[in-house]
Amino acid sequence: MMRARKRKSPFGRMLAGLAMLCATSAQGSPNVQAIADAITELDVDRAKDMLSSVHVESPGLSFERARLAIYVGDCDSAAAILSAPSLSASPEGQALGDLARRCAGATAGAVVVHDEKAGVWIRLQDSEDRTLVPFFTRAAVRARLRIGAELGVELPRPLRIDLVRDLFSLSAVSGLPVDAAETTGTVAVARWGRVTMISPRATVLGYPWEDTLAHEITHLMLSRATRDRAPLWLQEGIAKRQETRWRENRLFDDGYDPTALARAAFVSGRAVGIDKLGPSIAMLPTPEAASTAFAEVTSFMNYWIAENGAPALSLLLLDLKGLGTEDASSAMRSVTGYDLESWNRRWQKHLAGLPEPPPNEATPKVPKDLARLVRLGDLAFAGGHLRAAAVQHDRAVEKYSIEAALRFRAARDWQSAGEPDKAQQSLGAVEQVRGAHGGWLALHGRRLAKSKPKEANKAFDAALGLDPLSGWVACRGEDQGLLTPGQKPAPSVGLPSDPAWRELCASARKRTEN
Repeated sequence: MMRARKRKSPFGRMLAGLAMLCATSAQGSPNVQAIADAITELDVDRAKDMLSSVHVESPGLSFERARLAIYVGDCDSAAAILSAPSLSASPEGQALGDLARRCAGATAGAVVVHDEKAGVWIRLQDSEDRTLVPFFTRAAVRARLRIGAELGVELPRPLRIDLVRDLFSLSAVSGLPVDAAETTGTVAVARWGRVTMISPRATVLGYPWEDTLAHEITHLMLSRATRDRAPLWLQEGIAKRQETRWRENRLFDDGYDPTALARAAFVSGRAVGIDKLGPSIAMLPTPEAASTAFAEVTSFMNYWIAENGAPALSLLLLDLKGLGTEDASSAMRSVTGYDLESWNRRWQKHLAGLPEPPPNEATPKVPKDLARLVRLGDLAFAGGHLRAAAVQHDRAVEKYSIEAALRFRAARDWQSAGEPDKAQQSLGAVEQVRGAHGGWLALHGRRLAKSKPKEANKAFDAALGLDPLSGWVACRGEDQGLLTPGQKPAPSVGLPSDPAWRELCASARKRTEN
């Protein structure tokens, strides 16, 4: 899954054209550029105050009113403003008007939940996602606080989040082309002062939505800190770096090493290049290229910060904003004495000088009959033949024991069949699996609940961050009351004691029933 922020897209060029629109139409109109800057910096209250004091209209001011409306999520008002002939006749007005109309259509009938105390505003395209709101709010508050402290940036409140059903809605609300999102697996975008994310409900096994949210919040902070002048490699490098720094380490976090991936790409000739990313990582030609690009920019920024210190990053952001240009070379030279090209060469030299990593433990080849065993097990489980399902899934585990999803299936089958000891054996230990899986983590937490409750809660939180609407995750590894094939639902049995978790569990069971 990819998180992406598009730069210099048609909408980026639209904003560049806006400067000309303002310059040619704002004579006699006060502070058009100041209003535009306030909106770009996400200071929408200051922009509202400045616009409320304006008594002489102009196309530039009307355009800013529409842009402000989009930033606060009022796409209907933006579409109405941009329908005026003075705006719709310009390329910039046409482009923004098209976005506003698509956004208004996608969000018609949406439910808004605004937690004023927490300073988080969430718009739900699907009202059934309401049970996710407490968890999104909690993650947003924690990420905003921790990342803001590290970057020295405070986001104005509320932080706005759009939770949408699918890629088409993501495109409609954000403007990211659908084909680009499909190619690279993009699930979230930070644009127009908001985070737009696809609901975990939309994917079969969810996705790392908490870290995705932290990634996009970082983009908003960088836009605010630099007045949206941070180049793509800086935006994505820092956002990727901050994905997990806002929280404690979790199981399987150590599996991602961006520098090792960047080195492998560099020595093999597969490097994308931090200065050759194009308009957006989301618009690179393949998922592999996007993954390589993310690793490169993250490794580069980790190296740069290690060499210069965290305060240098704060100075770099200030210089980007103060210089009024996206030329990061000038800002880098001002802060460190070396320009971007020099730092890029130094980083590549660093990569080339790293020792050859030890060979990874050989990953076993996937047996040819593995898919057949999994399919037989899934069919047996769907038919309510729980022990038969467990036997087939255990056979799959024997052939490919490192796969957490297979171990989860077998453990789930035995647990549902009333064989907890066999379930624990099939689940295996942390050292026996590679990669995180929501269901596996939930069952792992369940077995720790009595002996190590703190560790169990960490496992449940990690599972929640991956697949919150899985019944096993939402119910914290509890099988009682879960609707398994051939059983009648008992929705009130075994619900967690925490109110938010109770609602999430009940919603997940209802989803399974349907």
